[in-house]
Amino acid sequence: MDSKLALLREMAEQQEYLALQQACREQLMQSDFRPVQILFALSCAHLNELETAQSILSRVLGTAVSEPLSLPEQQDVSAVYIAMSDYCTAELSLDRLLQQDPSNALNLARKAYCRLMQNDSRGAYQLYTRSIEHDSSKVEIWLNLCLLLLANQSDNSELLCSDVTDSLDLVWSHLAQAEAQFTEFQDIYTAQRRESLIRQLGSVRLECWVLESKFAEAEAWLNACLGESDYYRDNVLFYAECLFLHGKQFVAEAALLNAAKQYPDQAEFYRQLAIFAYEQNRMLDGQYYQTQYDARILNHNERWIFGQGVGVLPLVDFKDSARIRARFNRDFISRFTSVESQDESLNALQPVFIIGVPFSGLSLVEQLLLSSEQVASLGISSHFPVLVEGLNHQHRKKGSNRSYPDSVDTLSLQYLAEMAQGLQSLYDRKAPNAFVVIDKCAHNICHIGLIKSVFPNAKIISVRRDPRALALSSRVAHWLKPHLSQSMTSYDSESTTVPYLLGQQLVQYNTLLAHWKSLFAESIFELSFEELTSKGNIVASRLFDFLDVPVPKNIEQAVTRGAQYAPDDASIKWSTYKQELSLLLRAMSKKSPAPVNDMVTLPEPNMLSNAYEYYQQAAYQEAEYQCKVILHHLPDFAPALYLLGEIYLRNDLLAMGVEYLNKAIDLAPWKRQQWQQNLTKAVQLLTSQESSSKQFPSTHSQCDMEAK
Repeated sequence: MDSKLALLREMAEQQEYLALQQACREQLMQSDFRPVQILFALSCAHLNELETAQSILSRVLGTAVSEPLSLPEQQDVSAVYIAMSDYCTAELSLDRLLQQDPSNALNLARKAYCRLMQNDSRGAYQLYTRSIEHDSSKVEIWLNLCLLLLANQSDNSELLCSDVTDSLDLVWSHLAQAEAQFTEFQDIYTAQRRESLIRQLGSVRLECWVLESKFAEAEAWLNACLGESDYYRDNVLFYAECLFLHGKQFVAEAALLNAAKQYPDQAEFYRQLAIFAYEQNRMLDGQYYQTQYDARILNHNERWIFGQGVGVLPLVDFKDSARIRARFNRDFISRFTSVESQDESLNALQPVFIIGVPFSGLSLVEQLLLSSEQVASLGISSHFPVLVEGLNHQHRKKGSNRSYPDSVDTLSLQYLAEMAQGLQSLYDRKAPNAFVVIDKCAHNICHIGLIKSVFPNAKIISVRRDPRALALSSRVAHWLKPHLSQSMTSYDSESTTVPYLLGQQLVQYNTLLAHWKSLFAESIFELSFEELTSKGNIVASRLFDFLDVPVPKNIEQAVTRGAQYAPDDASIKWSTYKQELSLLLRAMSKKSPAPVNDMVTLPEPNMLSNAYEYYQQAAYQEAEYQCKVILHHLPDFAPALYLLGEIYLRNDLLAMGVEYLNKAIDLAPWKRQQWQQNLTKAVQLLTSQESSSKQFPSTHSQCDMEAK
């Protein structure tokens, strides 16, 4: 019976509870053996048959009066209590066991889980650490340590480590231990359990990369999973959710859209895109993604019911403001001639971008314009923020660390025209037959330069509101409060107040708007919330004239609706709110960083593509020249270094080829898996001192792929 009991306990450890239940039933039909009864109760508890589990456990404990439970039985009973969520009783049982054997790793781990379920993360972490000191072979415990530390990154209420950076380093260390133990002991796991652990290991790795903003590493890892559709899908969905939860909502959306290109029929990607869009109050985007999801589901009886509640409205990220102003200067903008002239159909489209700090009156302007039949709205759209993240993704795929806005110098006029056509196609699907299409995404303030490069006749409407009224608005407070803990810029408390954070947003907005006005003054119309609600007729006339659209006949109704939101600022005694407004003014008085002076602009936008074309045609001299020009401007540009190394290998200059390939991989470690093969061959040839006339294997197809 001992061997059968060991097998049953092995099933429990492998979490095969259905098989455990069936096996226990078969054994109990032959003999009412108490250890089997306990394991049967365990299986019932995990299969949510709690009344059965409790009944069996009560009978077992009744027999313990005359025949005390053995140590293994007590261990199994503690597992039943845990499965029934009776953590206090389970912990009492485990404490008795640990008094007899303080070094028992399994009991320490189980007590750690009880502590965790009772919201004692620190106690759980300490117990898990003690458990692996006695038995380091358990992958699950290493994973639990990783998960505790990762949870600690976003919840500082109960710090497990004194330093967040050290904490993340510790996660990587624990993950390495988990993977090592899994590699050594994976044969002991069933196929199902092995697959579950592989997925958990991957999830920890992805979350670490998200926290470190190492998107290139995450994308390269996901790309290696492409051949396994279900595994790839699940990992992408987890990655996108992590990105979204950590404030990288547009990176998340770009990742899902890229995955949808790889597997166009995979409905789950569009379901998640719809969820994200609705949570950001992007209703039309959400409806579009929902339509794409509905078109792909196989069983229409299982349609997803989408919630349309509003989540936390994100802040506009101004961290690249200085680089944006340096990239989009007058000289750079002059490089772009009219894109629309290359396609007459684009001339009929006039995109209008309403920008401003949230709750400044963007929706009122939208409603005023929608009184015209020639105007349609996309609402809050993510088109340009996601387009930017798509460009960043393309550069990372090539092995480049360059990102927006620096990388805009690689966009050719033809590429911009293709972007315009793609966006117009989306506009046509979301707002068909409209002459004027509105997009009121607040994040577009960062992308006006790109917008005007793609749509030179685009028009911008900037809406302002009295900063004092915004600072005292309950809606603004509701928007900003969730972001306060992440906005601390110093050790004083003022930077974690709503007025100060609002002031930071306003000063950054004003700085960028002043820059865009210096470049596109004729395309920007400014109005205030106060004007809009008090002088609606005058503002409407000027606004429609700006858009070259006739003032609609029903404009009075729209003006009247807008007037009801007119604030009664005259009745507000601003002096009553002296402290709040002083924080606002203090933030607004701080100067934004000046445009950077290290912005590099390549002489031509498509130099890397040209170099790959020459390489593919075996025109190595021309390809080498293109690479060297790029490297003259960007010495650390990994794709050019890699291609130059390949060129030298093709010409039997092995030492130089090895040198450049090594530099490229050092700069873009996420490309190692793709780039290492040729480097290894070159090193082998160089080491063996083979004849310099030996032909090196061709990799044209790989290089051509990287250029796309």
